[in-house]
Order: sequence, then C-alpha cells, then structure tokens
Amino acid sequence: MRRLYRRCPKGAAVVCFDEWGPLELRPIGGVAWARKTRPLRRRATYRRLKGTEQFLGFYDVHRDCLSGIFRKHKRLPDLFEAFCRLRACYPRKQLFVVMDNLHQTHDHPTFRRLLRKLDISPVWTPTESSWLNLIEAHFGVLRRFTLANTDDLDHVIRRRRIYRYLRYRHRRLGNTTHPLNHIRSVRPVKLEQH
Repeated sequence: MRRLYRRCPKGAAVVCFDEWGPLELRPIGGVAWARKTRPLRRRATYRRLKGTEQFLGFYDVHRDCLSGIFRKHKRLPDLFEAFCRLRACYPRKQLFVVMDNLHQTHDHPTFRRLLRKLDISPVWTPTESSWLNLIEAHFGVLRRFTLANTDDLDHVIRRRRIYRYLRYRHRRLGNTTHPLNHIRSVRPVKLEQH
C-alpha cells in the first residue's frame, strides 16, 4: 500500500475510498466569538426525524483530488452505484482502490464480484489501521471547514456547503478538470446481465 502511495504505476490510478457518516441533523459545536456573559447556545434536538446520510468519498492520491456522493445508506446497492461512477471517471486506467475491510459490505462476495467485473483492484488496510487510508485525514479537514459550529435544518444545506468547499479546494489546487470532480454528474457504468 505504501508503495502505491509513493509511486503510481504507469497507466493506473490510486484512489482511496471511505464512508463518512452517519451525518445527522444536529447542532455541532465549534469556535465562535461571543460576549462573556452571553454564550451562544445550541438548540435541543430530542427528536431527529430527518434521518442520516453517508458521504461515500474518493480521493485520488497522486492528483490530490477529493470528491464523493451522498447516499442515505452504505448498503451494497449504494456502493455498487458509487464504484460504477468511479469506473466511469477512469475508463481506460487500471484502478487500485485503498479501503478498509468493513466485513458487512467490503468483504461481501457480491461486492468483490463487482470489483472484478469493473476491473478494480482492492487494496485492504490492515485491521484497526484505517489511519493508513489517506482519505481519513481529508475527512478531518472537511469536517472542520464544513461542519464546525453549524446547525443545519436540512441535509440539502449541508450537502451544498460540502460541495462548495470541495469546489473551492479544487480551484485552489488547480484540479478543476480532474475527472473525479464529475463523479456526481457522470453516468454510471451499466453492467450487462449474463
């Protein structure tokens, strides 16, 4: 895995994948300026009826491009769609995807068959070593810049803020034309039934 991080094989791409969530609608603390006698209060959220979301994120290691899609769950059909979209972003390249060995989904035989059909080589992080996945550090920065000191009433508002930050990050790094930026709008690769 570290060898793939140091040098990208010719004609290939190294992409890190992880799920970020569950993202629920509740006040999230942060740093804010307030008068000493009047601190900013957070509202009580005893009933959260709008559910949660998962951010299925992809990070191209050698091009420093972070992107992803939001889904309600991280079940197999959601992962299928995300990986079909990933393959559509890199149509003629060999793909190495670094991910943790989450037993319910990533180790599932159906998911492994999908990876073989899409010609994606999984690279598993060791157990209890998800810190080796480089996308984890970027999720920390993403959390700090988009979720700290927020109180969103709707998932759409949070999604827009996260996508706005990702666009800002790509503009700053000069990655606006990277194919992974279009993962939300690309048509997923359809697999034929045999």
